[in-house]
Amino acid sequence: MKLITKFILIYLMVSAVVLGIGGVISYYVIKDEIDKEMKWEFLERIDRATYLLEQGKRFRHHRTVDGDENLTIQKLDYFAEPRVEVSDTLIWDERLEQEELNVRVSAYRTIGDSSYYISTYGNMIESDDIREAVVQILLWILGLQVIGAVGIGFLVSGPLFKPFRNTLDRIRNFKLNEKEYLPAEKTNVKEFADLNQFVEEMTQKAVRDYKNLKEFAENASHEIQTPLAIAKGNLELLAETDLSEEQYRHVIKLEKTVKKLSRLSESLALLTKIENHEFDNDQEVNLSELVKEGIDAFREFIELNQLEVETDIQDGVIINMHPVLADIFWTNLFQNAIRHNIDQGKIKVELTEEKLRISNTGEELDSPPDELFQRFRKGNPNSESIGLGLAIIKRIADQNDLSVSYEHKNAWHHIEITLKGVKRG
Repeated sequence: MKLITKFILIYLMVSAVVLGIGGVISYYVIKDEIDKEMKWEFLERIDRATYLLEQGKRFRHHRTVDGDENLTIQKLDYFAEPRVEVSDTLIWDERLEQEELNVRVSAYRTIGDSSYYISTYGNMIESDDIREAVVQILLWILGLQVIGAVGIGFLVSGPLFKPFRNTLDRIRNFKLNEKEYLPAEKTNVKEFADLNQFVEEMTQKAVRDYKNLKEFAENASHEIQTPLAIAKGNLELLAETDLSEEQYRHVIKLEKTVKKLSRLSESLALLTKIENHEFDNDQEVNLSELVKEGIDAFREFIELNQLEVETDIQDGVIINMHPVLADIFWTNLFQNAIRHNIDQGKIKVELTEEKLRISNTGEELDSPPDELFQRFRKGNPNSESIGLGLAIIKRIADQNDLSVSYEHKNAWHHIEITLKGVKRG
């Protein structure tokens, strides 16, 4: 839900509550004012009649004053204390042909030696009528508020939130590997200005930290490879000298360790580059040709390990990916199928527009398949693998919006990649 929409809903909810409370208050205030006005009007009639009596005008019993049919004057045979009484009464309405509720105001007045009963009445505005009028007015006000809030919301939200949307777009398009921070844009809204300033400071720090980390990773990788290459060369020379069988075994172990360290350094450096999005220039890659060429490149290694490879590759499957990442992606997948296979095992490769599925025979797993996508997790702890192949595959898949899954069933290991946005050549 957009911020302006949420604001409008909250505003309308508060308005509805306020108008509801205001409606109740308005009802009682209006009713009280009407009652007061009617009472004062009727008292004026009584005062007028009293004045005429004081001037000596004579009236018969139940006579009206100046044609006022609602005014009754009655001379009493007894002395009555002056007082005023207000009550409700039902009066027959000839037009409506039914009894209607009226307000009656009666007064006892003493003029000279005589007491008089003076009474008048009039139609009362019913509570239902007042309530309906108040509700109708409030609904009109609420309707106008809804129209005004929605109209202003859509008209004002554009220019008002434009700086915020601009900042959001800049953050969305921000890339660390471009090594450029986001300078704060000027705006006359203090909150947006504070946000832009914060974004500038944070991106400056991120770019600075990224540069330092990248330089450290590159330097560390380069500096490690140099002594490893020297150690590897010396071990090869040492292996060619006259060594006892035990000494030779130790040299071979050291060579394997050096090679493993070299692969580990290269793989970690590659993971760092992938996670830093240094391969962002996506291009159309013919995955069908890449898979076929990759299998041919490993042909000697396949024969050496006495593996049987079955393929079902659909021609012309195109994906959008950096060419280097695509090659690393497939190479790691196929190497994983070869390295973790068994003697005289099998590999099956299936490629369609919807998926890439590679299956291989192999040993039982000691851990859940999904955990193997984590760094340094291996299905067999005794394996010589460094445990980064599947982690690299997972990172490349995530970066390119590909879904990857691992399944182990009936002595077969299946890795399936669901392809999105695939084109057909």
